[in-house]
Amino acid sequence: MKVVEVWWDDAHVTTSDMSIKKAQRQKPVRTITIGCLVAENAHGVVLATDIYPDDAKNVKIVNFIPWGIITDYFIYEDIDP
Repeated sequence: MKVVEVWWDDAHVTTSDMSIKKAQRQKPVRTITIGCLVAENAHGVVLATDIYPDDAKNVKIVNFIPWGIITDYFIYEDIDP
């Protein structure tokens, strides 16, 4: 499996009161996620944080990131658990 680094713009929510002017200035939260590349498909990238050397058919803590919010994407070398 390859290790990848994905930079993406995430949505966020605020539950406290906010002025309309401040609300109008909101922007995405830049996020960097690093993980093991499970798949790339037409919709985005699938990463896993945990892999099992003795159980190659399963992964844990899966994160799907849609292509439309990815700003940078770096693929690093294979790891061999």
